[in-house]
Amino acid sequence: MKKNLMKIGLYLSIVILLVPSISLAQTVGKIGGVAREAATGEPLPGVNVLIEGTTLGGACNFNGEYFIINIPPGTYTVRATMIGYKTVRVTNVQVHIGLTTQVDFDMEPTILEIGEEVVVVAERPLLQKDVTSKMSIVSSNELINMPVESFQDVLTTKAGFTTDAEGNIHVRGGRTGEIAYMVDGMYVEDPLYGGFKGMMNKDAIEEMILLSGTFNAEYGNAMSSIVNIVTKEGGESFHGKFEYTSPMLNQSSYRTKNPFAGVEDTYEYVEKSIIDKLKFKPLSLEAPVNGIISLSLSGPIPQVSDLSFFISGRFKNEDSYLPHGYSLQRDGFGKLTYSASPALKMSLSGQLTENKFQSYSHAWKYLSENQAHSIQNTNRLGLTLTHTISNSLFYTAQVSRFVNDLKTQVGDKQPQDYVRGQTGETVYFYVKGDDSRYADNQTTTYSGKVDLTYQANNYHLFKSGIEFKSHNIKVYEESQPWPGGAQYKDEYTRSPFEIAGYIQDKIEYDYLIVNLGLRLDYADPKTTMWEDIRRFGYFDENNNWIIAPETNVAAKTQLSPRIGLAHPITDLAVLHFSYGHFFQNPDYNALYYNQVKDLSTSLPLVGNPGVKAQKTVAYETGIKYKLADDWALDISAWYKDITDLLSTLHITYLSKGYVVFYNSDYASVKGFDLTLRKRYSNYFSGSIDYTFMIAKGNNSQPLGGYINAFEQEEIPHQEYYLDFDQRHDVAVTLNFFIPKDQGPEIFGIKPFSDFNLNILFQAASGLPYTPYVDPTVRIEINSGRKSWTSTLDFRMIKRFWFSNIAAGVFVEVTNLLNKENVRYVYSRTGKPFDTGVAGLVGSSPDANYNPNHIGPPRIIKAGVQFTW
Repeated sequence: MKKNLMKIGLYLSIVILLVPSISLAQTVGKIGGVAREAATGEPLPGVNVLIEGTTLGGACNFNGEYFIINIPPGTYTVRATMIGYKTVRVTNVQVHIGLTTQVDFDMEPTILEIGEEVVVVAERPLLQKDVTSKMSIVSSNELINMPVESFQDVLTTKAGFTTDAEGNIHVRGGRTGEIAYMVDGMYVEDPLYGGFKGMMNKDAIEEMILLSGTFNAEYGNAMSSIVNIVTKEGGESFHGKFEYTSPMLNQSSYRTKNPFAGVEDTYEYVEKSIIDKLKFKPLSLEAPVNGIISLSLSGPIPQVSDLSFFISGRFKNEDSYLPHGYSLQRDGFGKLTYSASPALKMSLSGQLTENKFQSYSHAWKYLSENQAHSIQNTNRLGLTLTHTISNSLFYTAQVSRFVNDLKTQVGDKQPQDYVRGQTGETVYFYVKGDDSRYADNQTTTYSGKVDLTYQANNYHLFKSGIEFKSHNIKVYEESQPWPGGAQYKDEYTRSPFEIAGYIQDKIEYDYLIVNLGLRLDYADPKTTMWEDIRRFGYFDENNNWIIAPETNVAAKTQLSPRIGLAHPITDLAVLHFSYGHFFQNPDYNALYYNQVKDLSTSLPLVGNPGVKAQKTVAYETGIKYKLADDWALDISAWYKDITDLLSTLHITYLSKGYVVFYNSDYASVKGFDLTLRKRYSNYFSGSIDYTFMIAKGNNSQPLGGYINAFEQEEIPHQEYYLDFDQRHDVAVTLNFFIPKDQGPEIFGIKPFSDFNLNILFQAASGLPYTPYVDPTVRIEINSGRKSWTSTLDFRMIKRFWFSNIAAGVFVEVTNLLNKENVRYVYSRTGKPFDTGVAGLVGSSPDANYNPNHIGPPRIIKAGVQFTW
């Protein structure tokens, strides 16, 4: 252990010494450009450039060049001044996370008339020349106007992002869970099972950056994508927003008796609503209110100068459109920002979320109250300090605490009170007894960063960073706890530790932008394991059985080189290329599962803390091309070589079979992304995102080997189409917006003033499945294809102004055409409701017609909104 700590300490020391900078994962952007004399085009040294409303600014050097760093994302006005020249103000300058916004000034001479200035309105650039891989930027306005409920829904509208049959997100053919989520520069993931289990009110998001391919060295522990969210801050004036969204207004066809024509319910179906069970309890945020309520407030705190706040809350009570199931969500977010001086800024943010939900299980259709439900709670607290030392140097320090709680149980029952579930005459639907699952898990992650960014000159932006994560994982899970059941129990507490460091240089010239980086990750599981996973014990010389001793598991390190290039060919086209090694540690559940190593059950599964980080080597090249004043095309081709994927290995030792987690799966994915974007003009903006992909591998999920062992089949040794291989995926977004006091006039009235219509069309080719012909006929895995899926959604809002208050009325419809999108099929027929054979045990028309086999029907909602 000491040797490992000394080794990692040496590595990180080298990281610090190699460059004079350490930097925060991107939450700020940069403005740079040149000031010239308008008549001659000659550079003007000494021009002062300032961002209005801030203390940020810079001065032009001998070549007329300037830069301003450490700028939060947003829209600004930039002013250039110099004695003897008119002041130039450029409005609508948009700054994005991790990118450079080019703002040039043409200075006109003046006879020193006070107040004489030139105003220029900037447009969002169609081509971002310093982007070296595929990137999507989602602004706050785009997010709140789309017909989506959460920010995760936005991901699937971008090229490279697809979903599987269960709705899990995959990026460029990677497995689910290969996305790293960050909020204000800090990772917000569940270390036990992976992914982002919390919520984020759309109204609290200032900007969201989506990296769907390669990414810079500052980002780690992700093989496919980075979702980087920056939250809003309070400003110099008060603002607020209140919104109510109704529940599903149209009647769900599945929440009725005999929902399918010609299919009779096996038992009497009684519709149950979670709203009927709620009582008005203000302290516990419980109320029998159906729908979604959202509120946000921001502004200065009068009693303290330079202190501002932003708070938001979201309250949701909704039944599922399926025969049963529900979601009760509570989300509260707050942020205090204090500018102690022009050079010192601090922010304190916190978030509490609770999600009580029950998913639909067809087998529990007639006894849903005995099906398990889950309560997912998150608690996040973060403190950030930013100190600007000079116009070219600033450092940031961050600490955070992130807690994930998950409790799964039947009602309020404890495991000892569970009763074995029993099915009725169909041998499918449960008629008495309880679900088998119980869990009470908690993870607490303490993390910290010490960061610095240094703009050495106009051409080199140096960055590096050090971060640590200390986890505390507490697990208590039981399955089938009743007499005669498996009575599986897993209980443990573990405290793994992670530390990482990187160095990076962004080199910016007019003709070439280069991102060079190197990242080092270190992870220590802090636990023990058998020395040989294939030997859980042995007989000594006296023929006595000895349980295999456990030894400390060594920490793991990974070194990841990254490079990205962008070459502006002309003002109309930019080529890019990127390459990198990307590692991701397996979820800690795979390391610690069945911690006591109970091998008494049939084919037990055992965690393996010796598993390595999974690895992806990714290549990407592409071109961005400006087609017209408001149109741009972005094409990227990519390839991913994926190795050391988490799998499961079946071992037989002394006639005892068991399965352990192991690094043995692999995959290869290739494809291309295409994005056609229309910048807002003439009341219209939009985009078309298309992905073509071929994803092959030997297993689609880590438990594939376990399933093979259970079915007494070999783990595949050749690549086949993965479960989430989707050949074609397309999303079309159209946004029509008529600003306030604009639009056609009818009888002296402008009825479409402040009107917004957003239309979203998504379509995808069918996912693969394995057809069944006959036990004697071996069919290639995933050689069949389901049908295409598509949805057409829209959100329409009209606002009416009363002084400084805007009252809006909106309608939101998903799956407008009520398309029946197939999610699951029976292997004999390839159809969602036809098994292809009669008389199977557990088979009946009611059992076969599982409404969860197809996607959501048409859902109509409406609401009101007030902003000020």
